[in-house]
Amino acid sequence: MAKQAAKSRSAARARPEHKIGPYPGGIGVAVWLNTIDTDDGPRKMRSITISPRRYRDAETGEWRDANSYRPGDLPALIFALQKAQEYVYTKPLAEEQEEAGDERF
Repeated sequence: MAKQAAKSRSAARARPEHKIGPYPGGIGVAVWLNTIDTDDGPRKMRSITISPRRYRDAETGEWRDANSYRPGDLPALIFALQKAQEYVYTKPLAEEQEEAGDERF
């Protein structure tokens, strides 16, 4: 049971492989490296998360996450997503290199 608790604590502290931002409003993108179990054994894959826009609640003064973005946020979002795409394409996983051979790289 202690091992399982330690495992869940370390999973909670997982850090992204690469971060872009934050930009004004807290907007940012993170690239995560995940390991999944498949029938052929463990396999690494990446996922991308977009941080929500942050704002301070006028009534409480607390910082909150918005469920949407403003038109002025689009340039930062596009830039961050392009940088994430560039990172993923220029830093392939070892498995991707083996599958693609020298054709892609």
